[in-house]
Amino acid sequence: MDVEMRRCGPDPDELHVYVERTPGHAMRCPRCGAMHGVYDTRERTWRHLDIWQHETYIHCRLPRLDCDEGGPVTAEVPWADPDAKHLAALFEAQVLVMAMSSMPVRGIAGVMREHDTRIWAMPDRIVAKAHAEADFSGVTDVGVDETARRRGHNYPASFVDLGGERVMVCALGRDAGTVAEFARELAEHGGDPEAVRVVTCDLSPAFAKGVSEHLPNAERVADRFHVIQLATRQLDRVRSAEARESREKRALLARTKYIWLRNEASLTEGQAERKRTLSREHLRTARACAMKEALQAVYDCGARDDAGSELDALCSWIMHSNVPQMKTVARTIREHRAEILNYFDHRLTNAVLEGMNSVIQSAKRQARGFSNLEYFKTIIYLKLGKLRFPQTSLCATH
Repeated sequence: MDVEMRRCGPDPDELHVYVERTPGHAMRCPRCGAMHGVYDTRERTWRHLDIWQHETYIHCRLPRLDCDEGGPVTAEVPWADPDAKHLAALFEAQVLVMAMSSMPVRGIAGVMREHDTRIWAMPDRIVAKAHAEADFSGVTDVGVDETARRRGHNYPASFVDLGGERVMVCALGRDAGTVAEFARELAEHGGDPEAVRVVTCDLSPAFAKGVSEHLPNAERVADRFHVIQLATRQLDRVRSAEARESREKRALLARTKYIWLRNEASLTEGQAERKRTLSREHLRTARACAMKEALQAVYDCGARDDAGSELDALCSWIMHSNVPQMKTVARTIREHRAEILNYFDHRLTNAVLEGMNSVIQSAKRQARGFSNLEYFKTIIYLKLGKLRFPQTSLCATH
């Protein structure tokens, strides 16, 4: 081994480590495990973690062995992954730890003093390898939701193991083909599409065909959050429309948006009192809010039949009311009645997915500047896939 310090002008000095093998000795073949002679050597360079704050590089004339089973094969070295072209294992481990801490990739590149394209390629390779080895056997309950990668652009859908609380597959689109891609990957990772018993999703019909075709034994459960969100959005439209009707109503409803949209328990004492006062003013907004709260109360029912009766009564009330915006809610509930009531058989929601949304938004920021969906997927799998990484990825130290 030889060590050299290089002067780099105005830039910090670089530390270069040269490693040579002992001549005349056979080496163990990574393919067949036998000892073989050296076929030839090729000069390779790896970027290592900085030593004494100097950029450090390892140089080695890497031997190729004359393997009987498949011809020449490159020998493995202890400081780098066999698939790594430019970065040593501890350097990669440090990058992986920083990426898992939500640091943007370009920020990591700046701290590590390495080109961001090379930094991106490393977690992409390691995560892809770990994801390929992920085990999806035993998965029966699946949640699916989508997050806009960029406003006005395509939507990646995340398929989540509700029991294991991990993202299994991230796929572009919201149609039957997206579900087909999930079913294929599920089978490739040891899972059984026919064993999936529940799929929780929103009220959109986008995934319905795919679930029936590719997850044939699964029941679709309309996610509770999305059902209530439908009523919440229409409630806000009622408030906005009513506030435009007269000066008096505009004054009454000014700065009341979140008084109506938030749950009663989330209101301050002053907000709760103002809500009670406004509820006595015969406002359509107050009636729409009561309808939303009645829908929330349906989920307190203990049995499917009781919930069905409450849901039917609510829809009848809405359809006979003078709040036209809320009638959209009633029609949607009637159209998806079975999926909504399936909740009471399984008691499963996309709450795990909703909790992951903040992490997914963080992943979007980390991938900023890289429009390729694969970069976005890499960060999601890294942070939410619960993947198993090589031991060196877990022990990055200086």
